[in-house]
Amino acid sequence: MPARVLVLALLLALAAGCVRAPAPATRGPLFFPPPPEKARLQYLGALSSPEDLPKARSPFADFVLGPQQDYDKIAKPIAAILVGQSLYICDTILNTVLVYNLADGSAHSLAGDRGNGKISQPNNIAADDQGRLYVADKVRGAVLVYGPDEQFITAWGRPQETHPTAVAAGKDVLYVCDTDQGRIEVWDRATGQFLRQIGSRGSAPGQFVMPTQLALDGQGDLYVTDTGNCRVQKLAPDGQVLLTFGGFGTAFGKFAWPKGMDVDAHGRIFVADSRFANVQVFSPRGKLLVFFGGPGPDNGNLDLPAGLHVCPWPSIPWLTERVTPGFDPEELVIVVSQKGEGFINFYAVARDAAEAP
Repeated sequence: MPARVLVLALLLALAAGCVRAPAPATRGPLFFPPPPEKARLQYLGALSSPEDLPKARSPFADFVLGPQQDYDKIAKPIAAILVGQSLYICDTILNTVLVYNLADGSAHSLAGDRGNGKISQPNNIAADDQGRLYVADKVRGAVLVYGPDEQFITAWGRPQETHPTAVAAGKDVLYVCDTDQGRIEVWDRATGQFLRQIGSRGSAPGQFVMPTQLALDGQGDLYVTDTGNCRVQKLAPDGQVLLTFGGFGTAFGKFAWPKGMDVDAHGRIFVADSRFANVQVFSPRGKLLVFFGGPGPDNGNLDLPAGLHVCPWPSIPWLTERVTPGFDPEELVIVVSQKGEGFINFYAVARDAAEAP
């Protein structure tokens, strides 16, 4: 068949819908918002297995010393945090916390995940100012505590009374989210003793329907993703409601199923919506500033995002080498997709992106 006839046949097939043209590949850096607007975030890439990490050793070293252990790929992550150079990933199919070192490319399961420290279902993870790790385990009905060396320390909880699904570490207390009962519990950080309860099931300010994520700002105020009410609530340490925003809807600033959430050093609130498959960023007053992500297979998009973590920009070559010259990053945003090919997604936030409160 002559080439021009073949081309014509292909064009006719495309017009008839018989052949779908491949999606164009993303070229160059990806910014949010897109040009000509001033870039506030840059998408840096994603990882789904240790194969996506920097090589820990050269092929020659593997030949001489033998190949390194082949660790499982991520199966279904729900939350992730970066502590130093280590990325801690809660996986609800593997039912462990995977530890990926973004500097040297090593990977392993949490060292203390055995014996009394065995994880049944890691729903969320947090770290305190001493480097201790707290894993909310709904199935065990406990918060499991591990030291900076990842060794198990203790387990706190009341298995028949509470089912922890998220945890945030304050200066002296732990805030523990119980999604099923629509409440937040406050525990002593040193002993795990139950101190008091914040909220109850309902839709009034200070009440919750399926709360899923917790975050603390620099003043110690608590933020709760009130998923069933499609909103975010900001509370004082004593439970007083300081701010609510969102609500169900498809307009900018509204939510369909908000889950992952965190607050940065400027008081900006990042909220991942599982159904919209995007992240909306709000000012400390709840004003929408920018959004990024979205559904679909394109770079920078998300698939059922569930976890979100914001931290100061880390000096890790695997990340810094991805930043476009002239883009000055101040913070790193990590968004966890439960599905798709790019599970753990990384975005850099520009230093000049802050809006005055």
